[in-house]
Amino acid sequence: MRKKIAFLVLSFVGTFCFGQQSLYLQQLKLAGHFTKSGDHKNAALAYTRALKLTEEMDANDQYNAACSWSLAGRPDSAFYFLEQIAGKSYFDLEHLIKDKDLELLHRDHRWGALVNRIKNVKLYRMKSEALYQDFDLMVSALKEAHTGLYWYNTKPAFDSICVQQRAKIKSGMTALDFYNVLAPVVAFTKEGHSFLRLDKRSQAYLKFKGSFFPFYIKVLDHKVYLINDLGNLKTRGKLLSKVNGNSIESIMEKFLSYEPSDGFNTTSKYRWIEEEAKFNIYYSRAYPQTAYFDIEVTDPLNGQTSTYKNIPAVGSKEFNDNYKKVGSAIQGTFYTAPIILKTDSIPNTALLTINSFSEKKYKTAKINFKQFIKEAFEQIDRKNLQNLILDIRNNGGGNEGYEEYVMSYLIEKDYKKYDYVQASAFSYSFYANSDYKYDYQTLDSIMVAEHYRANDGRLLRKEGVLPHYGPRDKAFKGKIFVLTTGLTYSGGAEFATLLKNYTNAVFIGEETGGGYYGNTSGIRITLKLPASKLEIGIPLLKFAVHTENQSQAFGRGLIPDYKIEPTIVEYLSGFDPLMQKALDLVR
Repeated sequence: MRKKIAFLVLSFVGTFCFGQQSLYLQQLKLAGHFTKSGDHKNAALAYTRALKLTEEMDANDQYNAACSWSLAGRPDSAFYFLEQIAGKSYFDLEHLIKDKDLELLHRDHRWGALVNRIKNVKLYRMKSEALYQDFDLMVSALKEAHTGLYWYNTKPAFDSICVQQRAKIKSGMTALDFYNVLAPVVAFTKEGHSFLRLDKRSQAYLKFKGSFFPFYIKVLDHKVYLINDLGNLKTRGKLLSKVNGNSIESIMEKFLSYEPSDGFNTTSKYRWIEEEAKFNIYYSRAYPQTAYFDIEVTDPLNGQTSTYKNIPAVGSKEFNDNYKKVGSAIQGTFYTAPIILKTDSIPNTALLTINSFSEKKYKTAKINFKQFIKEAFEQIDRKNLQNLILDIRNNGGGNEGYEEYVMSYLIEKDYKKYDYVQASAFSYSFYANSDYKYDYQTLDSIMVAEHYRANDGRLLRKEGVLPHYGPRDKAFKGKIFVLTTGLTYSGGAEFATLLKNYTNAVFIGEETGGGYYGNTSGIRITLKLPASKLEIGIPLLKFAVHTENQSQAFGRGLIPDYKIEPTIVEYLSGFDPLMQKALDLVR
């Protein structure tokens, strides 16, 4: 199966001239045309011609060429392209094996060797000069593009951590080593929409050769608990105090320095570290690979400490499979539906759970978000329900405007959503090392069309870029109770801020993970470091939420009226103290 390609006629980018680039894209477009018509031989020829026009071959284009040659019945040509990328720039073994386009090659004696090249991937060691260049490119790009870089930082403070981390670069580092140098810098942007992504080679290395911590964790009241037994080891519900001689305090301090969050918030950091077993993933990246683990745990009931030694590590597949089993046994770990309405389970009360504002998730679930919200409030009005519990504990945001649409059913007067939305630039100097390398004009056109230069020099978003939803004729006038956690982030946290400012909502749970006064998000550009291949996500738009109620601390999320967190016993048993508190208030 081929990777999708977008075709645009562009100006010069990269190391080849405009004419070559134009011909390159023309040949790719021609290859796509032949593929759709089933003419695999001519598609293969077009891909081959395109790849001869560039010195910077894209692994996806090479892979597509191999698929076309395979479908055209030319295995030698297919292997020629696959052998250039397998274990070098292409590592998706699962896709390779399942791809029906390559079935012709499965019977060939070269197939097994090709598969093993990916399975036996090794980490490359790099010279310090190349790593310094990658580091400096990252810092330069962050300063150029990250609009909120100095929202919670001073320039001297950011420069200081850059100097500190740059000094740790050494010759012979792998991309995995380099990741540990960069992670604290990316986290120091103090914006959770920033990210640092491992290169594909390192991801493949950990997938096929990595060893992982076999226990899973939950953080409650800043303490780390194990949530699974392992064989005869009864560790479920125990406090974790050491791993391989390292105190849990030192481990968490390192991981907290790797995880970006909005401002000075930590609730999102803790939730993200435990979510999807990221604690284990961070451990595999930050500490040396090991075949065995020693742990020290404490029983929270009696204070008794136990040490367990030589616990075998698990491979990637077993690690992921076990996490699904452990998580599925604990209520609330995973959710399937992005939105749920219940109007009959609690007297005179509607329970509306909004797990996401992501358009993609609603499309996957085949739910029309706006229609669902409209019908939900019509049903609430028809039944004359006087209480509404909004559960947004898992809502990490999604598409801008979804939160505003829900607000339109909860307000009687219109409001101002943002004081301003600020961009960093109309165009960027590092496109050649980004995901916009071949379609940077699309981003430029968006930035120019949607923003203007204000009198004070800032680039501000124009009014009316997105529709504004004012109050509905029949707004809900009852009592509102909102459940939040550190996973309430981005658009979910903005929704909480709007509810705090323009409704009578009572908040229950944990400080929201997203900043109360806004965030830097929206359009994001991904920087691709040329030597290490690590990727850095840089958000471009600073959203300053208009807040008439400024009772919350700067750099923090929304602090709930009732701060409630489950105990480890409640969490493991499935008891929900946040919902219970809402029910108590309703009654």
